[in-house]
Amino acid sequence: MNWDSLLSGIRLRDGMVKDRTQYNEYDLRNDFDDDYGRLIFSSAVRRLQDKAQVFPLDNSDFVRTRLTHSHEVSTIGRSIGVSVEENLIRKGDLKDEHRGKISALLAIVGLIHDLGNPPYGHFGEAAIQKYFKSWFDTNEGKVIEAKLGEQRASDFTRFEGNAQTFRLLSKLNNLKDEYGYNLSAATLASILKYPRSSIEGNKKKEYRKEKGLGVSYKKFGYLQSEEKRFLAVKEHTGIDTHRHPVTFLLEAADDIAYSAADIEDGCKKKVLDYHTIENVLKRHLQEGSAEDKAILDSFISTYNKNLDEGREDRLDNAVQCIRIQAQGYMIKSVVKEFILRHDAILNGEFDDEIIEVSDAANVRKVFADLAGIIFDNKEIIMREYTGGKVIRGLLEMFVSTVVSDERNNSKTEEGKLYLLISDNYRDIMKKYPTEQTGGEPSLYDRLLLVTDFVCGMTDSYALDLYRKLTGIKL
Repeated sequence: MNWDSLLSGIRLRDGMVKDRTQYNEYDLRNDFDDDYGRLIFSSAVRRLQDKAQVFPLDNSDFVRTRLTHSHEVSTIGRSIGVSVEENLIRKGDLKDEHRGKISALLAIVGLIHDLGNPPYGHFGEAAIQKYFKSWFDTNEGKVIEAKLGEQRASDFTRFEGNAQTFRLLSKLNNLKDEYGYNLSAATLASILKYPRSSIEGNKKKEYRKEKGLGVSYKKFGYLQSEEKRFLAVKEHTGIDTHRHPVTFLLEAADDIAYSAADIEDGCKKKVLDYHTIENVLKRHLQEGSAEDKAILDSFISTYNKNLDEGREDRLDNAVQCIRIQAQGYMIKSVVKEFILRHDAILNGEFDDEIIEVSDAANVRKVFADLAGIIFDNKEIIMREYTGGKVIRGLLEMFVSTVVSDERNNSKTEEGKLYLLISDNYRDIMKKYPTEQTGGEPSLYDRLLLVTDFVCGMTDSYALDLYRKLTGIKL
């Protein structure tokens, strides 16, 4: 791989590099700043304000949503990108003409990396997977699974928000044509954390270790409906079977943003207390590097100082201070590791989570352990369970609708439900189906219509719609 191709501004609609100034000689943005401008005003980004980061259906104005998380990832990503590209330019590994592109690319992919996630976070993904696994075990489902074939059926039984993000960005915007937002190839390549199909990816940790496979095989990144677009992105950027190098930095920015920020939310919700945090910090940092110990000592001393001063917010303040210190350390460590491993990354020889092999690995373990405590909280478990019931209930209704021969008859129950599905998604399915049978979109396309519709919902909208359709609320 080389940076000239990896930073390709080619757009799938154009199929070739075009001089942006031919459209507006005064527009001197790079292609990724352009992509950011296309998405920041989109409804898909706005909907993230009502999608859970950690606490589903929470009314607090402090606790983070997917939108605030995405802005934080975008900001951290841009910071990492500035340092990385400056170091690469100084070493002669990146042309000066590319200055500003890696940071701009990380800003846009940080903003959009979670767009395809369904309501209620990762539990929403699990609910979709569980529903289709159960449905394909029914008599009706077995017939449909056989018609779909293993590859397409696995797109649903192994449903993945990352793959839905690629689909949303490359197709599900009906403003102009079938190319969606028509983003640059490099942007689309960089959000592919797992450049695999649903059969090639989804390998468990033990299997990956046995076969010598890296983290890019952990999940999958594209649905069969977008295979041609995936192949086009590969061709334009030269990523072949590997991750785009910027993807490693995106994943690190994501980890840095949510791992450190989750404990702020956990403290605000009274899930974490001082002694719990102190014990986890000591477990991983007490015997670590000088910087590890400095973070531990800083947390303890800040809390004790706040205690002596009688601050009511002593824990919140101490946690915010440690979050700032830890994030700075993790950012520095990621930049350092990326520069050291640059050649191996571009050669496709490196396929690990970069923060886990960096100097900040112990700090990352601290936040992973604290996150485990947060997610075991009864309030979160209750809300996730509720969210799962909502998603499964909606899938039951709308899957039955799209496979029914009565879906186009508005006088029937199926026909009425079919008309409740987003006009935008129904129009895209009709105009740009993956395939047609008898002049109608295929079963595969109709099932995708349901997952598109559900994934496009916010947490509150999904709950409200479920209540109305089940008669709980009018």
